[in-house]
Amino acid sequence: MRGEGTRVVRRGNESFVLSALYLDGPLSRKELSAATGLSPSAVSQSITGLVQNGLVREAGKADSNGGRPRTLLDINPTFGYTVGVAITGRALRIGLFDLSCRRIQVVKRALSAGVQDIDEVARELGIGIRHLLSLSGVHDSALTGIGIGLPSSASPHQAIPWTSRKLESLLGLGIPVFIEREVNIRALVESRLGAARGVGRAVVVQIGLGVEASLVADGTAKRIRDWGHTTIDYGGRSCHCGARGCVEAYVGASGILERSLELPGREFPTEGNDFERLRTLVGSAEHCADARALVQETAGYIGAAVGNLISLLAPARLVISGWAGQLLGSRFLPEIRDAATRQGREHGLSPAAVLLGRVEVDATLTGAAVLPVLGLIKRGTALPRAVAGL
Repeated sequence: MRGEGTRVVRRGNESFVLSALYLDGPLSRKELSAATGLSPSAVSQSITGLVQNGLVREAGKADSNGGRPRTLLDINPTFGYTVGVAITGRALRIGLFDLSCRRIQVVKRALSAGVQDIDEVARELGIGIRHLLSLSGVHDSALTGIGIGLPSSASPHQAIPWTSRKLESLLGLGIPVFIEREVNIRALVESRLGAARGVGRAVVVQIGLGVEASLVADGTAKRIRDWGHTTIDYGGRSCHCGARGCVEAYVGASGILERSLELPGREFPTEGNDFERLRTLVGSAEHCADARALVQETAGYIGAAVGNLISLLAPARLVISGWAGQLLGSRFLPEIRDAATRQGREHGLSPAAVLLGRVEVDATLTGAAVLPVLGLIKRGTALPRAVAGL
């Protein structure tokens, strides 16, 4: 029992060290001790095991105010590789990444039956992974896990009739599969590579056809349940959920485009994809007073809605992401910031801490690849057999 307890403590310490390196690396041993709360001897013991294992490497030297230069340490990006999967309509986009989330290759596989047919998903995913490994020259024993991002409208328990365990069994690769909602994946990738990097607590809002939000703290993301269906205008516009006055009815692209049809004196496109329609509306705000009033009102609603999140959750940063969020924020971020900081004034978040997302290109794919890295961090040196044998 004592030996097992020692192993549990060691793995826990390794997980703390890896988490600190993942979030803020490279770091020295002294900085790791401060970041984790572990004693210098516990940090050194963890580092020794992780370096011997190959998961951590030296990453240069740093000045130490007159003393010997400090050795910096970081996660070894080539220790293993992860697969990120983004589900887009009837297709899988499958990417191979190293542990620093650097993208190496991407392939695409069609799904004739969509995500409902787990046998087809497993077959096409397996073909795609083998193709990726062939293109990159990476052996399958170097894979540490697979992360899958579900579309915002999906739920792990409702929209797809399969689980990560079932998919692991069908793939037969002997590595874990992680499934997560797109909004949580965006939050994770913004905290690792984007606008929320370097802070311990942030809220990431995703605005597309609908709206969602996630709280990311210490490397873990948690969806803020049904934030888009909280009330921002009592008795206001109808929402597709059946209620009235929901945030999504005013802030989501579907609601914005529906309101644009009611503008007097000007017709906006009713056909074409939603991105182009919203881009036309936002662009028209420069020369059309009615369009400008609508978009500015929407910016105010966004600011008020995220200001409520600021008041409730006290984040160090609030990040606006998603294709519609980027379209609106690129033109009207000052108005959004003003409304957000006025609504959340008791928390005292500065306007500069309300930011646009910085990882929009392939954010879901990259974020999905983060999931196995987080799983690796939690395990420490308790690695899958195939990886531990490298």
